[in-house]
Amino acid sequence: MRAIMLFIATALVSACAYGGSAYCVRVTSEHNADTTDLARFQKFHAWKDKKDNDLAIALWQYLCDYETGLYHFSEVLDGKDPFVEYATMREPLKMLNVYNCGYCGIFGPTVEGIYHGCGFTTGRSFALQAWSHCATEIYYGDAWHYFDVDVRGALVKPDGTIASLKEARTSTQLWLDSLGKIKPFFPHHATPEQAKKVADIYARSAVDFQYRWFQGSHTADYCLRPGETFTRWWQPQDGHWNHRPEYNKEKWVRDLILQKPVGMKPNHREFTKWNHGEGLFHYAPDVTAASSDFADGVYSAKEAKIEKDGLRLTAKSGEAVFRVFTPFVIAPKVNDILNEDDDTEASVVTLDAGGPVQLAISLDNGLSWTDVGAAEGGKRAMDLTGWVKGTYGYLARLSAPGDGDASVRSLAIDTWVQVALISLPRLKKGANRLRYETSDRYEGITEAVLVLPNVGDADDLKKYAVEMPKDYDPKRQLDRIHGDVVVKLPAPPGIKIAWFSVGGTFNTHQEEAAKNTDNRIAYAVGEPKDFIEIYKADVPTWVQHWRYNHDSDVRLEKPADVVYARFTGRPGVNVIRACLHVIPAVKHDPAVTITHGYRVGQNMLEKTVEMKSPGEYTVDCSDDVENVFIRIGKPSGRAQ
Repeated sequence: MRAIMLFIATALVSACAYGGSAYCVRVTSEHNADTTDLARFQKFHAWKDKKDNDLAIALWQYLCDYETGLYHFSEVLDGKDPFVEYATMREPLKMLNVYNCGYCGIFGPTVEGIYHGCGFTTGRSFALQAWSHCATEIYYGDAWHYFDVDVRGALVKPDGTIASLKEARTSTQLWLDSLGKIKPFFPHHATPEQAKKVADIYARSAVDFQYRWFQGSHTADYCLRPGETFTRWWQPQDGHWNHRPEYNKEKWVRDLILQKPVGMKPNHREFTKWNHGEGLFHYAPDVTAASSDFADGVYSAKEAKIEKDGLRLTAKSGEAVFRVFTPFVIAPKVNDILNEDDDTEASVVTLDAGGPVQLAISLDNGLSWTDVGAAEGGKRAMDLTGWVKGTYGYLARLSAPGDGDASVRSLAIDTWVQVALISLPRLKKGANRLRYETSDRYEGITEAVLVLPNVGDADDLKKYAVEMPKDYDPKRQLDRIHGDVVVKLPAPPGIKIAWFSVGGTFNTHQEEAAKNTDNRIAYAVGEPKDFIEIYKADVPTWVQHWRYNHDSDVRLEKPADVVYARFTGRPGVNVIRACLHVIPAVKHDPAVTITHGYRVGQNMLEKTVEMKSPGEYTVDCSDDVENVFIRIGKPSGRAQ
């Protein structure tokens, strides 16, 4: 059990003050909405009192804004699923916090998902075949309303409400009358002649409606341990982004990426001021007896002692495991975009060792391990890029090969991530009101654990499935699993699950046959029996695409060591995902140091505030501001 391991590991640190870790850390600014949760996003002061048409327009204009909006890049791929339909990023929280870019086939569903999280629970995306285009419709006021983030457009009826797709397809005059009535209005098609041409395309195009293309179960929560900082920059630093080889297929995408600053960026420069954002988690705990950092930061340990000069692994079985978790995708330094094997610096573990210390990593929460290298009698930096790029974290295990008795004098883990710049709390001229907060979406203190079985890989699914499904073929891409599959979702050793998100990507019957779709999700606590159903398909008969998503939160009556999720595919389930929100073993200590770096004129300035607890603070800027970085740090714990 983790608690016992930590007691053994820290027996010699009794004189140290336990500083604790800061969980669910976030800093928000009055100038931009809180993107860490869609319910918080909906409470932004600019629209929290609006509803229906006024709220829908405000959200759309924010997502189209030059400073706060999304931008067109190309397809955005995320994860290891071998089928591109499931690897395409369509997660609203990832859109708002990690990428803030995509193309129409991503914006259509993710914008629907953002509206869904803000209370518009009926929506859809649609494909307009004649324009190779995708956008969003939201239902409110007993009618559908068409919003287009990709090409920045909406049509306004005489009563001020936003028109539906059907109305857009049947009235050229509506397009002409909307010119000048709303901003933005299709900037690349903003003359009467251009508007008529687009109206004609809409009128003659076939339409395919897509039900719940957006997915969920991701989180924006992270924690900071003593000795850890997280820095995010408004401009690319050294070419770190989640590059995929698929981006090299189109010449225009390759050329766009290679424009300075190299990396992901908009192909419509006038739509946004941003490119891709970069962040760095730097974890350098003091692993000597002078500090409580080891006890506050280690994931698990056995046969380990903290001594005056560092961490000692006292036997062959001695080990210390550290966790790297980020809600932002781990991003390498992309050296040659055509050669993914030369990526570097995604995450680097640096050890100063006395005697041989072996490093192994796990990408599946400890179900399997891979040896990656060893440090012997000095300092060594081990680059984990080939294993961890494109993921959201890993476990790093330090052990003593041979007869044991090895030491670690110092440890540092540097992990680069990609961040969405619209999520960063910005400063502007004048007095800027900011707020530091620590809580999950249910106002609790939890730590996130992603569980992401790869249903496209039978060997990976076996790690999680209680037993393999009887009717399963990973190459049957449209409906991989028929019938039931139960997956085990355990908390890390010694701690318990407070609540969790669980979801899947399902196959569906279409149009009138949609009512025959009978996909389901259920959960059980402790043992895989007495399942409680949390989802039963209710697919609308307007659906014209073969797959959809559903995700649910489950708040447990009391914390649990393990939960099980049962997915029923009728006609099929294709992707499984979960995020456990666990009660931390190490106590919560919200004290952090926050530093804003910014330029005023030619002067580079920094404002640092010490926050002992959540609350508001102010940064005064004398003139126009260029935001450079924000750094949040958890001070190292020291002996009293």
